[in-house]
Amino acid sequence: MSGRQLIRNRSLFVKLLLSMTAIVIVTVILISSITYMISADTNIQNSIEYNKSILEQQRELIHKELHAMKNIASSMMMTQSYLYHTINDKLSVASLIDLSRVLEEQQKLSPYIDSIYLAYGKLDLVLTSRPDMKTSSLSSFSDRSWLPEMSQETGSRTVWLTDRSSGTAQGKLATSLMQKMPLIGPVEGAILINLKLDALFKDYLGHYRNKKGTTLVLGPLGELLYSETDEAAALISQLDTEALSSPGNGSYEDDSRWIVTYTTSDLTGWKFVNLTERSVLLQGLNRIKMLVIAVSGLYVTAAVLLSFYISQRLYRPLKGVLAYISGSNAASVPSPGEGAGPESASPPAADEASFIRQSFERLRHSREAILSEKERMETLLGANRSAIKEKYLSDLIKGRAVSPQSGEQEKDASELLGLKLDFARFAILTVELEELEEQALLNDSTGKLRFHLFQYGLIEEFGAEIEGEIFARDDERIVIIHAVPSGQDELPAELARKLQLHMESRYGITATIGISRISSGVQSVQSAYEESIEALSLKMYVGKGEIVPYAIVSSWKQDEQTYFYPYELETKLLQALLQLNEEECAAIIGRITQEVTARKLGKANVQQLFFQLSGEIVKTLVQTGGDMTIVFGDRPFVLSGIQTLRDMETRLLEMCAQIIEHNREKRLKLNDVTLQLATEFMDKNYNNNITIETVAEHVQRSTSFLSRIFKEATGTTINDHLIHLRIKRACELLRQPKYSLEDICREIGYSNVSYFNKLFKSRTGHTPGQYRLLQSADRIAEASREEPESM
Repeated sequence: MSGRQLIRNRSLFVKLLLSMTAIVIVTVILISSITYMISADTNIQNSIEYNKSILEQQRELIHKELHAMKNIASSMMMTQSYLYHTINDKLSVASLIDLSRVLEEQQKLSPYIDSIYLAYGKLDLVLTSRPDMKTSSLSSFSDRSWLPEMSQETGSRTVWLTDRSSGTAQGKLATSLMQKMPLIGPVEGAILINLKLDALFKDYLGHYRNKKGTTLVLGPLGELLYSETDEAAALISQLDTEALSSPGNGSYEDDSRWIVTYTTSDLTGWKFVNLTERSVLLQGLNRIKMLVIAVSGLYVTAAVLLSFYISQRLYRPLKGVLAYISGSNAASVPSPGEGAGPESASPPAADEASFIRQSFERLRHSREAILSEKERMETLLGANRSAIKEKYLSDLIKGRAVSPQSGEQEKDASELLGLKLDFARFAILTVELEELEEQALLNDSTGKLRFHLFQYGLIEEFGAEIEGEIFARDDERIVIIHAVPSGQDELPAELARKLQLHMESRYGITATIGISRISSGVQSVQSAYEESIEALSLKMYVGKGEIVPYAIVSSWKQDEQTYFYPYELETKLLQALLQLNEEECAAIIGRITQEVTARKLGKANVQQLFFQLSGEIVKTLVQTGGDMTIVFGDRPFVLSGIQTLRDMETRLLEMCAQIIEHNREKRLKLNDVTLQLATEFMDKNYNNNITIETVAEHVQRSTSFLSRIFKEATGTTINDHLIHLRIKRACELLRQPKYSLEDICREIGYSNVSYFNKLFKSRTGHTPGQYRLLQSADRIAEASREEPESM
C-alpha cells in the first residue's frame, strides 16, 4: 500500500491523534493557569488568616501582662488605703516606710515594670520605686507630664498614657498605666506604673512573629509604639488611616503591593499591624509555578504518547482481521507509524473495506458446509453424552481434567456436556452401599451384574431430584456433586438423610455417606472428593449406616488427648472464692464446663478433674481456718450421683456457696469484735493525740480495712468519731469556769488553741467562749426560776 493510500485509509488515526493532542494542550494550559491563580489567591488568604492568628496571639499575650499590671495597681490602691496615715496633714513615718516597701515589692512582680509612682495631690507628695529618688514633692518632681491627666475628669479611673515625655531621661518617651485613687471626696491622687514597653514587645512580638512581614504597634492616636524595622516612619505613611480606624480585626490590600492585617486591643486601644509585601509572599509560588510547568509538560508528553497508543490500538483489530483473512503474518499489514515498503504485503483489494467484503462473500458461500458438519458432530455427541459425561466427571474428581490454564476449556466442556451445575458453590457426597444381611443381593452368580444395575437404577431414580450430577465411581461408591445455594449450607446433609432413608426402607440397603465441605471452583472438585473419602474413613469408629460430614474429622482428632485440667481457671476460681464473689465463681465453673464439653473429655478424665478441683476448693477452706466437717459434713468428696457435666457443675457451685456463706458469717463475727476493741480504745485514749493508724495498730488490722468496716457499721469515719469524743469532752469542761481554754485543749489532746476554736465552731456553731457564755446564761436563768418557786 502506497503512502498516499496509507494516509487516506488511516485518516481517522491521524485526525484522532491531532484532535486529542490539541485538546490535551488547551486543557493543560487552562488547568495550569487556573491552578496558579487559585494557589496565589489561597496563599494570600491563608497569609491573612495566619497573620490575624499571630496578631491575636500577640495581643492576648500582651493583654495577659497588662491585666497583671492592672491587678497590681488595684492591689496597691487597696493596700495604700490600709497603710495611709497622716499626722498634722503630713504622711506619717510608718506609712512612708510601709508604702515605700510596698512600691519596691510590687515592682518586682513583673519584669516589665520600670518604676511605680504613688502620688498624693493634697499632701503635695509623690513616692516612687526608683532607687535614685524615693520621695519628692509633687510640685518639684522631675517627671510631671502625667500630672494634667491625673486632674482631668475621665469616664474610667484606669488610663493608659502613651508617648508622654519622661523626666528621667532626655528625649525618651514613656508609656504608663495610671490608676486614679479616690480617698474621701474628689480624686486626691493616683498610682502610676511606668512600663518597659520595648522589653514587653520584644519578648512577645519577637517570639510569635511572621518572618515574611513586619509588625507595628500604634497608639490610640496613631503614634508609633513599637516597630521591628528602622523604616517604621516610611511604613506608617503608607498605611490607610481610614481603614485602620475601624475597631476590631481586619485586613486590606494597599495598591496591590502591601497586604495589611490589623487587630485592635479593647483594653488599651492600641493597634497591632502586620505589613507583608505581596511580591515577597508570592515568591514561594515560584516553585509551584515551576512544578506546574514541569507537571504540565510531563502530562502533555504522556498524553500525546497515550493518544498515539490509543489510536494505534483502534486500528489494530482491523489489521488483525486483514492478516487473518489473507492468511498471512500480522506483520504483513502496516501498523500506524510504519512505512509501506516494497516488502509489505498489501490486501488484494483496493482498500481494507473492499478486501473484507470479498472475504465475507467467500465465507457466506461456505456457511452451509459448516452447518452440515456441526449437525453431524452434535448427533455423535448426543448419542454418547452420558458415557462422555461420566468419564469427564470421573477424571474431574481425580484431578486429571483440570489444569491451571484450562479454565475456559473446562467451562466450554461443562456447557457442551450439559452439566447441571456451574461449580460456584458445591459439596460432594460419596455414598458407600452395604447390603442388609436378611436381603443379600450378591448371593448368586449374577449378583455382580444385578448390583451394577441397581447402582445405575439409583442414579437414574435420583438424578432428576438432585441439583447437580450423580455417577458411579466404582463397585461400591456413588458420587454426587450437588450445588449449594447461598444461605442453604444444610442442604447436603438433608439430601444425605433423604437418600439413606429411601434406600433402607425401599431396597433394604444400608448406605454410609461422607460429605465434604462447601467448595467453589472446578479446581476444588478433587480436594472436595478427597474430603468426603476422608470422612468415610471414620466409618470404623462411628459404624455403618451413618452420615459423616468432614467437619467431625478434625474434632475426632482432638479427642486423641489423654488428660486435661484447667489450671488457669482453677487459679481464678480460688481467687474468686477467697474474695467471696459467688457470681464470679459461678461464671468460672461455667467456663470449665464449656471447656470440658468442647474437648469431649472421657468419663474418667471428667471424674478425675472433679475430684482434683473439689480438693482444691476444700483446701481453700482449710487454709482460711475453716472446719471442713462443719461446712460439708462427713463425706465432701462423694462421687455418687455425679454422672453428667451438669451434675458436676451443680456440686461445685454448692461447695463454693457453702464456703462463701461460712466465711461471710465468720467475717461478720470478726468485724464485730474488731469494732468493739477499736471503740473501747478510742473512748479511753482519745485525748492522747491518737490517729487512725494508732487504732488500727491496736486492733492489729490494716487502716483501710478498719476504716471500711467502721464506716459501714457507724456511718461515720474514725477521725470524725475521735473529733466527736474530743468536742463532747470539751463541752463538759467548758461548763466548769475553773478551766481555761489552754487547759481544755491539753485535756482533749490539742496543742493549738486557734485550731481548737475553728474546729469547735465548725462542730457546734459557736466559739468556745460563746458556748461558755451561753451555758452560764442558762444556769443563771435556771437559778432565777428556781428561787421564786422556793419562796
